[in-house]
Amino acid sequence: MKKLILLSVCLLALATRPAAAQTTTPDIVVVRIAGDGNSTQLVVTRGEGKSEKIEFPSGRTDKQLMAASEGYYKVLSALYREGYVLKSTFTTGTFYTTLVLDKIR
Repeated sequence: MKKLILLSVCLLALATRPAAAQTTTPDIVVVRIAGDGNSTQLVVTRGEGKSEKIEFPSGRTDKQLMAASEGYYKVLSALYREGYVLKSTFTTGTFYTTLVLDKIR
């Protein structure tokens, strides 16, 4: 009887938690942000060999600040419409920020 209960518990655990080999690769997007004071460059990567560079003006005048904000808005709103949400951020150095977005399942 104990063996039957143990076997049932093991089978239940396997059924509720699939093996790692059966899971698919994560559906993420990495956005690398670099700015030099005059422009902002975003590199959006959806996988190896699937990167897109987007550049827009940046600076301290009202016009430049609005252009930069609208550039970020355009990129991020497109990713959110595709079902991605911000998972984490990190910085490397002074001028680089990286965003990691994960697709909602």
